[in-house]
Amino acid sequence: MSIPIHSEVTPEQRRALATEKLDQFFATVPPELKARVVALPKRIGQMNAKVAIKLHEVLKTADEIFDYAGKYAACTRGCGHCCHVHVPIADFEAQFIATRVGIKPVSLQRSIPHNRLEYSGATPCPFLKNGECSIYDARPLTCRMHLNFDVDAYWCLHENWNKPDAEIPRPDITPLMEAYHLLAGKAKPVVADIRDFFPHGTQDR
Repeated sequence: MSIPIHSEVTPEQRRALATEKLDQFFATVPPELKARVVALPKRIGQMNAKVAIKLHEVLKTADEIFDYAGKYAACTRGCGHCCHVHVPIADFEAQFIATRVGIKPVSLQRSIPHNRLEYSGATPCPFLKNGECSIYDARPLTCRMHLNFDVDAYWCLHENWNKPDAEIPRPDITPLMEAYHLLAGKAKPVVADIRDFFPHGTQDR
């Protein structure tokens, strides 16, 4: 499904409208949920549990707060533009996905750095099937946070990625990322693109 592009909207108007929508989104989130999100890094740091259990807590919290974003985000089911960009995940999240989807990730010995310019409309995520995420319930945290609060999908289109004003307006929920980075503990995680861990998606089975 494509989102109609409002070509008459200027970059300045887009930023103003997006800022307004982001403010409305944050105002909608209940105070008790905001408090739980802020306390998440401390809670994760104190949990005596396996990484998968702590990661599930982070993902669940992300879903709870972004449940309030629906009417403010320009994203729609079947859009899929964000399923072609760089999707960085750590090895522990790759294993989390593997366990829930029933496939085996590639065993990477070291992190693989990537540049966003490597990706385009011709580089779909291996789990993108028929325009939709085939591992939606197990999708990475970065995917759960990647919502576009613009009026349309203009900045999501690949041909606009490298324009000077290119920036997808989205919420910066810092505690979620702080908690995520605590999951590996003292170990240094291997970080790479989801395509590195799962080059063939569900065909790895």
